[in-house]
Amino acid sequence: MKNKQIFLSALVMSAFLSTGMFLGGCGGGKKGLPQQTLQVSVYKPFQSDTLVTQEYAGTVMAMQKVPIRANVSGAVVEKFVEGGAYVSAGDALYRIDTRNYASALAAAKAKSLQALATYENAKKDLDRFGQLIESGAISQKVYDGQKTATETYRAAYEAAQSQVELAGNSMADTVVKAPFSGTLSTDDIPVGTFVAAGQTPLVTLSSSNPIFVQFQMSEKEYLHWSATGGRQGDQLKLCLADGTMYGELGEIVQINSGLTGGQMTVKAAFPNPNNLLIPGMYAKIVSDTQYKKGSLLIPTKAIIQLLNKDMVDVVVDGKVQQKHITISGQHGIYTIVESGLSLDDVIIVEGQHKVRAGQEVETKELTKDELEEVTQKTEE
Repeated sequence: MKNKQIFLSALVMSAFLSTGMFLGGCGGGKKGLPQQTLQVSVYKPFQSDTLVTQEYAGTVMAMQKVPIRANVSGAVVEKFVEGGAYVSAGDALYRIDTRNYASALAAAKAKSLQALATYENAKKDLDRFGQLIESGAISQKVYDGQKTATETYRAAYEAAQSQVELAGNSMADTVVKAPFSGTLSTDDIPVGTFVAAGQTPLVTLSSSNPIFVQFQMSEKEYLHWSATGGRQGDQLKLCLADGTMYGELGEIVQINSGLTGGQMTVKAAFPNPNNLLIPGMYAKIVSDTQYKKGSLLIPTKAIIQLLNKDMVDVVVDGKVQQKHITISGQHGIYTIVESGLSLDDVIIVEGQHKVRAGQEVETKELTKDELEEVTQKTEE
């Protein structure tokens, strides 16, 4: 029995060693194979007269956005519209309980009528005193006293009239109206809520036509824009999130007076007659009014972002090199290069993320049609 166990152990060890030798032989065979050279797609820079396209990521926002508050205190007894609705300037939104204000208006009118009656009687007495003083029936002092009393009663009547006007305004303010046209928020308060004058927000109203699109512009872009006299900012286009172009043109209307992190906040105004643009939407500002002759163009997909720098991989003598470039705008699927490249450079447009500097590669130069096809597939 013992001999049998020794025999089985020896058999297992022999099989293990044989397998290890076989695997080692296979591994050694692979090391001897030559390493395959990676093939990359390349394209050469070219020159062309182009419309320079500048694009900026933007956010749609209302030109006016204010919380609506009542000028009087009281309970909300009626809502004329619901949250989310579009309203025009002057439309009624809420009605506050009018009972106290109606009473105050009635009391003010009564006091005004009383003051008016007293004033009218004083004027009649003054006219009568005028006749008496001519006949010498009363002294000048008595006449002057009546004249002073009449002026006092007139002032009291005018003060009472002011109270009537004030009470009337408070009564009118029980109906809260929209100060401008726009869209209401959905956080509107319900009927029965008590509101404090000038404090409790009833609903938020945002203007919708025209509407702002806010975006960021670098210092260099701002200086270039200023050098053109602002012409690049008066025919702006807007690309929506689904890739469609908005049907209205916009223009820059506000530029922040300072820089934040090297960026300047800019606002462009766009007509919004159909209320398609809603605050909070993301859109892309497109400026394509600048014409540049003899621009050096490369495919945009060839550009690599590295530490906030624009880089491209080029092939020199069959090996990969990386170059830093300066760009100034876009033209379709191409980017305009200001410096860093020449017409003789061979740029990697596909496969650049699989290679490293100094690596040997094989190149396949793409035609224009092939480049456009590859770019379209990448975007999809």
